[in-house]
Amino acid sequence: MTIRAWGRDALLPLAIPDYRRLLIGNILWWQSFFMETVVMGWLVFDLTSSPWTVSLVSFSRSLPLLLIGFWTGPLIDHFGRRKIIVVAQTTNLCAYLAMALLLWSGRVAVWNIAIVALCLGVAWAIDWPARRALLPDIVGKEKMIDSMLLDSFFVGLGRIASPSVAGALIAWFGAIGCYGVMALLSASALFTLNTLTHQPIPRLTMRPTAAPWTLIGHGLRYVRHNQTILAVLLITLVLNLWIFPYSTLLPVFAREILQQGPIGLGLLGTGSAIGSFLGLIVINVIRRRYSNGWIFLAGSIWMCLALIAFALSSNYTFSWMMLFCAGIGMSCFGTLQSAIILLAASDDMRSRVMGLLVLAIGSDPLGQLQMGSLAERFGVQTTLASVASAAAIAVCLITIFLPSLRRPEVKTLAVTAAASD
Repeated sequence: MTIRAWGRDALLPLAIPDYRRLLIGNILWWQSFFMETVVMGWLVFDLTSSPWTVSLVSFSRSLPLLLIGFWTGPLIDHFGRRKIIVVAQTTNLCAYLAMALLLWSGRVAVWNIAIVALCLGVAWAIDWPARRALLPDIVGKEKMIDSMLLDSFFVGLGRIASPSVAGALIAWFGAIGCYGVMALLSASALFTLNTLTHQPIPRLTMRPTAAPWTLIGHGLRYVRHNQTILAVLLITLVLNLWIFPYSTLLPVFAREILQQGPIGLGLLGTGSAIGSFLGLIVINVIRRRYSNGWIFLAGSIWMCLALIAFALSSNYTFSWMMLFCAGIGMSCFGTLQSAIILLAASDDMRSRVMGLLVLAIGSDPLGQLQMGSLAERFGVQTTLASVASAAAIAVCLITIFLPSLRRPEVKTLAVTAAASD
């Protein structure tokens, strides 16, 4: 197949009106998220000059993933995916407006930033799996990889600019200007999501009247018998525990190690974003030759190695290049993480398996506390280099003991796993 044919096939999901609407909403939603990561970390560090406090507030943002991950799937199935998405987006808008008001009044403090972060975390914990689980309803499984690549492509374009835009807004207008722009983006996303067609989504046929704990048990047994999904969940657990918390320490790296201000911090985030964008091109070129599982595994290990090099660097240019390299691996991990799971899961288990994925992602707040505590004691460079090395070893061990992720069939529309009963 020619490169032109690949490109043409990749654009097929855009012919579906609801997919175009969801795509626009996703782009706006993610842009505000990327800006939020920069402004929240900078604001807390500016108020406290404490890496531990930065990690603690970020812990508040991620804690809901750990607390409600088990309940996410049954909750989405009960209320419906589209309704959940709209309610979560409304919560985001209110949270950004609340932060802008607190900054305008001069009453902002670390404790109310933490409360707002907690609310945003609850919204994300139910929003993200609902959006992912909705995708096969709109485009079908046969177009799902292409639709996820398109989503990541357009989001990646904005992600390249968002950290730098956030840094510039902080430098020129203060944090209040950044939160004001984020509120505007969220309002636009909410309007777009409300234009999704109101055709009913097919309800699950598997024990619709079962108690939530029963549904959760079905999901756990289903994953236990599906080695592919289990491997992805375990690698997600490892990377969110030991790798992704590094972003909460970027303000410390920028200010204390690399001697940079808010614009320099924003450019660090841009380096990772450009790498992620290039990673999408890499995925689209090689996915016809290599299985989704191999690409996912290679990207995960590559990201660990790049962050080890970043942690040991005190040169801004080299550090930027290492985050660029880490972004390539992050793209391979993030794009194929939920894609492999959704392809491998049966339709009636889709929301519950995505809920368990949220639970695995929920290890991130524990990693943030661990990394913040270690950084206070041993310094940010030693801490990040150590945990990234541990993550690389863990991913290799999972690859050895759960080999199904490396098999060619992961490339296809797998799996009706062993019975969930």
